[in-house]
Amino acid sequence: MWNPFTRQPDSLERAAVAQAQAQAVEQQVPAGARRRRHKIAEIEQMGQTAVATLTVTELTQEKGVEMLTDLLDELGETGSRHFVLDIQNVQFMDSACLGCLVEALNRMAKTSGKIALANTANSVQYLFRMTQLDRVFPICADVMAAITAVERVPEPD
Repeated sequence: MWNPFTRQPDSLERAAVAQAQAQAVEQQVPAGARRRRHKIAEIEQMGQTAVATLTVTELTQEKGVEMLTDLLDELGETGSRHFVLDIQNVQFMDSACLGCLVEALNRMAKTSGKIALANTANSVQYLFRMTQLDRVFPICADVMAAITAVERVPEPD
């Protein structure tokens, strides 16, 4: 809960924290991972999985769907079998963007591809739980757990 009496960090402190977080993420990236930039995400190729760290705070309405569709198309062009979306910066997503993710997952299911989410904000997690899409998309605490979730081979029945 927000407390008006707590000291808020100034912009220099926030910048230092952001830089430290970026360095921590870079240390987790395995050797040989390829990186590139998209207009709403940083994309890293790790084996058969593409990891996209979204840099936007909202994915809403037509513009959000258009940007997300463009990103998913670009991820598909990488030749990756699975996608991990690190949505740590996304604070709000609407149902239109959920539909976009479901469409992409349906296309990927033809080749046994999967999509997982990592570092979700509470509001985004709530949306996935409310629509019961948390049963379809693995929602993980971090990127490495999400990669493990999509690359896990299901046990035969």
